[in-house]
This record gives sequence, structure tokens and C-alpha cells, in this order.
Amino acid sequence: MKTVFGFGEVMVRLSPIGSQAFGDSNTIQISAGGSEANVCAKVSQFSPQLRGAIITALNDDLGGRLLVADMMKYGVDLSHVRWMKNARNGVYYLEQGIGPIVARVDYDRAGSAITQLEPDESLFAPLDNASALFISGIAPALNAKCEKNTQLALERAKKNNVPVFFDVNFRKKLWSPADAFKCLDGYLRNGLITALITTETDARTVFKIDCGVDDESPMDVLVSRSKQVLEALKAKYSNNCELYVLTIRKRITNETGVWTSAALLPDGQYIVGDVFDYVILDRPGAGDSCSAGLIAGYLGLQRDGSINDKLDLATRVKFGLDLGNRAAIAAQKTVGDMGPAWNVGMYFDRVSESKEISR
Repeated sequence: MKTVFGFGEVMVRLSPIGSQAFGDSNTIQISAGGSEANVCAKVSQFSPQLRGAIITALNDDLGGRLLVADMMKYGVDLSHVRWMKNARNGVYYLEQGIGPIVARVDYDRAGSAITQLEPDESLFAPLDNASALFISGIAPALNAKCEKNTQLALERAKKNNVPVFFDVNFRKKLWSPADAFKCLDGYLRNGLITALITTETDARTVFKIDCGVDDESPMDVLVSRSKQVLEALKAKYSNNCELYVLTIRKRITNETGVWTSAALLPDGQYIVGDVFDYVILDRPGAGDSCSAGLIAGYLGLQRDGSINDKLDLATRVKFGLDLGNRAAIAAQKTVGDMGPAWNVGMYFDRVSESKEISR
């Protein structure tokens, strides 16, 4: 079994049913959310040969127990959770939006348990035997303690030759583009990231790389321009980072669009995953699902759930992108951040170009 660790905050997600706004309905859905938790949950369901494990801190109250119960449904290893008293669990409020009404997220996370964790290398001892580590830019953005703990996690992973998958995941409500760049630039220049995952928006905002990726151009043009984005990142950081990955989204309306992802390999090979139309019923978690697929493919996951890590890098990455794209499509039609609890075969059986009912 291969174990994928995540380090980051797990939050209580509150959202009205469907596209209603707070105040329109007093019926509220409550569930677990958070980039790293989403990836761990998805990985745990792909195959019995994969397990997701979260390193985090939770306040020991009913909210914390709810988060644990939600993650347990997906088989996430929770043995590395640090339980705290007199802290709190972060909360985020989500309104889905509809038509020209954009979706909105508000955070209430100041003083959450993970931000109270003192920098401690022993937190990351489990990484000594890990198969991969996933962290997003949200973790170091939370506060100085989280930034230091993120640094410790990345250094521990590098010391033990554990591949690190890092999603930029820029959040303007947490830190400035300049602060994000200073932090991530240091990680990349010091070779602490194996695969950098980003979007055209985050590449433009954080790294000041703009190659004209927009919502107006045809998808084939966006794929070509996305290659330029990844090549610009590679020109900046060279092989300090093994893979540069971009999720590519052509937004047609607030609810519909076209989705794919692409990766630039060390030899300059540009690999594009399968392309799909998407319809959004629930927004969060799509990018995390794509990251989970990439990680699983990188580790050698096959369509039958077996692991073959002897395959060449290009083959493993292509499968990971294809799986991640399918998982992202499914996540956007499933209520909750973590998406459906499907195994790898289900994604290839259910997400396709076919318009027929599978009977």
C-alpha cells in the first residue's frame, strides 16, 4: 500500500441547499472541507492500494468530531491528528451562486487549531515512510507558525526522497501576491517541490506569467498558451521542480465550461489530459480532485486498481491527468468538497463522451 500524506487545515463547511443564499433558506448542509483533506479523501477511495493520511490539528469539540466522522467515510487515516483544547475549528460559508450571480466564500478561521501548532519537526515523522506529500499554498498562508511547519514538512519530505505535490491555491483573503511569491519562490529555488500545480490565474497573480489564457479563445488555443505558461515556470526554476502542471478551464457560463489539465515533463514533453465539458452543481474540490488523480497516476495507479510504479514517467503522468480530469468533473456535480467515493474504475466507466445511459 502507498500512503499519500496531506498537511493542512480541515474546515467546517456550511452551505445552503442548492443555489439558495443564506437567509433564503434555514436548511444548511454541514460537512468537512479543505484542500489537503479533499486530496486525502479522494486518494483513499481510488484503490485499496492507496491510502490518504492527514496531518492537522483539530479542536476537541463537536465540530472537530464532525470533521473526523466525515473524513472517516472516505477512509482517511486520522491517526496523526493533533487534538487541542481552547482553540477552535475553522469555518467557511459557501453560497453556490447561479447564472450571473457569482459564487462566494467567506472564512471564519482566525485562531483555528492548526494555527496554534508550534513549529515541531516531530509532527512530520510519519513522512519518513510516505509515498507522497500534498500541500497547498493555503497552509503557509494561514500564519507564521503554519508557514514554518510547512517548511519543516517540505524539508522532511526532501530528506526522505518523498515526492511533494504543491498546489499554489492562492487565496487573496489570506495573503498578498507578493507574500505568496516570496514563500513559494523559496520552496522552488531550494528544490522542495516535485510537482507544482497551478492555474493560469494563479500563475499570473503570483508569478506574473501571463500568456493570454482566457475564457474567450478556443480550447486548443488555451492548451497551446498553457504550454507557454508552464515553459515560463520551467525557465524560471529549471529542474529544481520535476513537473509543472496546469489545470485549464474555459468558462462559458458560471455553471458550464470545458476542462482539462496539462503537464510539462523534465525533458520538455508536454502532456495534455482528456478534455471534458463540465456542469457545476457544487463548486469546491474540483482542483483538489485533479491533484489527487495526478498523484495516484504518478505513483503508478492503473485502471484496475493495481499499482505499477515501474512505468515510465510520461505514461504515469498521462494516466494521472486523465483520472484527475474525470475526478474533477465528478466532484463538481457532487454536493460537498470531497466528491463521490468512487474507485478508479468508476471514473473511467462513468465520465466519458457517451450520452447513453449505462444499463
